[in-house]
Amino acid sequence: MTARHLRRGLAGGTVALVLLATQALASPAFAATHPDDGSDSGPGLSVLQTILIFVGIPAGLFVLIALLVTAPSIARGPRYRPGLGWWAAPVWFNGPDDADTAVRRATPTTDGGGTSARW
Repeated sequence: MTARHLRRGLAGGTVALVLLATQALASPAFAATHPDDGSDSGPGLSVLQTILIFVGIPAGLFVLIALLVTAPSIARGPRYRPGLGWWAAPVWFNGPDDADTAVRRATPTTDGGGTSARW
C-alpha cells in the first residue's frame, strides 16, 4: 500500500470519527430539549375514535376477508347437490370427437368388468 492511499484512509477515518463524536457529544443536549421518554402522553382519544380503532378496524378486516373467501364461490354459480336432478350437459373427457357415433357403434361386454377384468 502506498503512502498516498494510507493518508487518504486516515483522512477519511478522521472525518468519520469527528462526525460520530459530534453526534455522540450533542445527544445529551438534544435529550434535554426534546424529551422522548414516554412521559408526555399526548392528546387522548375520544370515545368514537376509540371504538373506531379497536372495533371498527377489526370488524372491517373480518368483513373484507370473509368477502374475499366467499367471492369465488359466489361468482362460480350453483353446483350439483346430491338428491337433485343433474342439470348440466354431459361431458366425455378424453373421448372421441364424435361421441354419438362412438356410442352407437359400441358393443356390450358379456365377459366381465371393465379394462378386461374377469370377475
